[in-house]
Amino acid sequence: MSIARRFARNTGINLAGQFGIAVIGFFVTPYLVRRLGIETYALYVLLYAAAGYLSLLSFGAGAATVKYTAQFHAARNRSGLRDILLYSGATHLLGALVGAAAVIGGARFWAVRLFHIPPGLVELAAWVLCAAAVGAVFAALIQFSSGVLQGLQRFDWQAGVALLQNGLMPLGAAVLVARGGGVRSVAAWYVLLQAGLCLLLLAVLWMLLRPARSFRDGERLPLKGYAAFSGSTWLVLVASVVNVQLDKTFITRTVSLADLTLYSVPAGLLQRIQTLPATIGAVLLPMMSGVQGPDARERLVRMYVKSSRLMLWVVLPLLVLLFSLMPQFLTLWLGPGFVGRSVWPARLLVIMQAFAAANFIPNSVSTSRDHPEYYSAAAWAQALLGVLAWLWLIPRYQILGAAMGALMSQVLVAAGNVWLVHRKLLALTWRDYFQDVVYRPALSAALLLAAVFPLHALAQTWSFLLLLGAGGGLAYAAMMWIGMHDEDREFIRALLA
Repeated sequence: MSIARRFARNTGINLAGQFGIAVIGFFVTPYLVRRLGIETYALYVLLYAAAGYLSLLSFGAGAATVKYTAQFHAARNRSGLRDILLYSGATHLLGALVGAAAVIGGARFWAVRLFHIPPGLVELAAWVLCAAAVGAVFAALIQFSSGVLQGLQRFDWQAGVALLQNGLMPLGAAVLVARGGGVRSVAAWYVLLQAGLCLLLLAVLWMLLRPARSFRDGERLPLKGYAAFSGSTWLVLVASVVNVQLDKTFITRTVSLADLTLYSVPAGLLQRIQTLPATIGAVLLPMMSGVQGPDARERLVRMYVKSSRLMLWVVLPLLVLLFSLMPQFLTLWLGPGFVGRSVWPARLLVIMQAFAAANFIPNSVSTSRDHPEYYSAAAWAQALLGVLAWLWLIPRYQILGAAMGALMSQVLVAAGNVWLVHRKLLALTWRDYFQDVVYRPALSAALLLAAVFPLHALAQTWSFLLLLGAGGGLAYAAMMWIGMHDEDREFIRALLA
């Protein structure tokens, strides 16, 4: 299978799974918000926030698993493959066990001191935190297994498990709430789901790795080398959790649980937009790691330019439509209670997603070329800038300040990271990047914005909103086809054939 077809196949599989997750969340989230209430739903958000913090205790083993599994499996090196499986499995499991013990032992303390939960909800919040801790042990082994599957380029299994993990959770929560259950039963379902999927994935890995027993012995993976790579990427993971979760902690401490829901629900939806660039980056990482030889830089630049251009062609129209139709969309989706205070924070987060999307593929380039420190520096710069901005802006502007801080930090860091990767690893100038990657998709997106935004107030029903979005999407598709580079057009024709 050619590189282009393998890239398209793996990306398509991942996107299909993520699309299913997004559809489930789209229909289930409004139901849960209405049945649980805005304040109690915030504890459901807390479950995921706590799980995100506990995922830090993998110490960066996930990215190391993907890289070294791909490297040693491609070389049919049994010794190196055995080493990465042992190191990574032990890191994931031991870190999760220590974290779970710490959370369970001080659940009430964390609920009161860290998240400032109101007294009437402390016991319920402590139960949620304990469930997140127990589930984190199984989730860590799922994360380990997912890294191995990505390294083996078995994105079919990886996407399927992700769909089960992120799709069955809200579906199960909705069923439990419909039968009279509350947040306690939802948290218990989280633990049971993680345990079941953990056992399933470990069985799948046992089956997929059986052929590797016939590989030859080869170069070992030194523990020091594994630790150095994992440590660098762990810093990225810490910064990523800060960027994704800490704004919610600031809102809980500074504003209220109700405001956490008003901010988190639109923010969670918009984070799904990162699915495409994140999927492209995940697919490219093992592929770029395998690019070697005297013409490696030229091949790498070609992969980078084409994949970045494809990502912008697909992401930008969705961002434009969401920015234009956000008030009407939130009203129809979640109700009028979300419109007054959530619209402009959500719109700022839409703009942020454009800069975040541009950052994923450069991070894959730097990681694949053994420079994870670039990725780490960018992630930490964004985290530090975000924390400083949130400390200043959230007390003054509440959830609007949270969105402003996220946007400011993302814009500054994305520009710096793209410049660094272009200069040090790709020898790509800003002029070439703008002409070959940005110009045509951005021009088409600007024309779409000029056409749709003046009409957004008319979208008072789902039918008109969908009609306006579909009409804008078709117009954009026509502009995209006309404005595409010839090689992109040929690539699409080849896939359709």
